[in-house]
Amino acid sequence: MGAHISNVERDGEHRPFQGHGHADLASAGGLTLLRGVFEPGWRWSQDVRPLAGTESCQVRHLGYVISGAMTVRMDDGSEVTMHGGELFDLPPGHDAWVVGDEPCVMVDYSAESTRYASPTKAMDDENMAIVRRGYAAFSAGDFNTLRELLSHDVTQHVPGNSQISGAYKGVDAVLGMYGKLGELTDGTFRVDLNELHSDGGSHVIAYHQSTATRNGTTRISRGSILFTVIGGKVLDLLEMRSDLPGDDAFFA
Repeated sequence: MGAHISNVERDGEHRPFQGHGHADLASAGGLTLLRGVFEPGWRWSQDVRPLAGTESCQVRHLGYVISGAMTVRMDDGSEVTMHGGELFDLPPGHDAWVVGDEPCVMVDYSAESTRYASPTKAMDDENMAIVRRGYAAFSAGDFNTLRELLSHDVTQHVPGNSQISGAYKGVDAVLGMYGKLGELTDGTFRVDLNELHSDGGSHVIAYHQSTATRNGTTRISRGSILFTVIGGKVLDLLEMRSDLPGDDAFFA
């Protein structure tokens, strides 16, 4: 496989805002990246909402602020301000505006960035919504919701040869394994959902990133889970890892 090189301005799709800047969407091989230039005075609710057609921005953003500053207000009223040199993970449901007299320039590599400043809307099907709800419950430590979503005879297959590997059969065994992950990492184990794919039937694939600290070592790992959902309940979870030997060593 050869190298792929692309120039954002020359080869990308130019998306002007209603005012105060623009975004350029470009790709090189397997990478798709959105670069946004947000000029002083830019505000999502004024300059992008007419293009998106939603009350607040419904795109998740994962990226890096190159320069400038921007304040983001979530739909719940909470606010954060991002500055040059900072990474960000912003969930959907927010307004935003440029702070100060300097343009804010940032890059976004979220899978959802292809929909930014565009009327294209992505909709979860019923099973995707169940899986998304499950990830949110796991992140919140909400075992009651997890028990509600999992079938009583659910099976989760954890690959590898570590102390957490194996087939966990039954909802109590699966939830017990989740608890063990917390115990082994002193409560630091976290999973962030990146993307969902569905076959429109009973299968959903979730791509995620996990972060944990154990014995003074922090590990960031990527993986996926193939979910089988029947009758609104998760019946089977088949895990796959991008670096299985590294994960085994971490949980040895």
